[in-house]
Amino acid sequence: MASAVLSALGYASFGFLARCYALGIQKRNILDNFGGHAAFAGAFGALGYWLHGVKISQQELLEKKQKELTERRLA
Repeated sequence: MASAVLSALGYASFGFLARCYALGIQKRNILDNFGGHAAFAGAFGALGYWLHGVKISQQELLEKKQKELTERRLA
């Protein structure tokens, strides 16, 4: 569970920084309209949480396939 939280926080931080960078390129005030920062952080955090779930399910599938191959090899 801690890994999922850290993944979501990492992606949320990236979303926040991406928003600040985009505003910096446009030469706008970085701290203007904080709701946009929250939206980017929330969207990227949700993406990070989803990608963590995908990673876990892929690892489980790979372990299952590896176990099946090992059993076939021993038979």
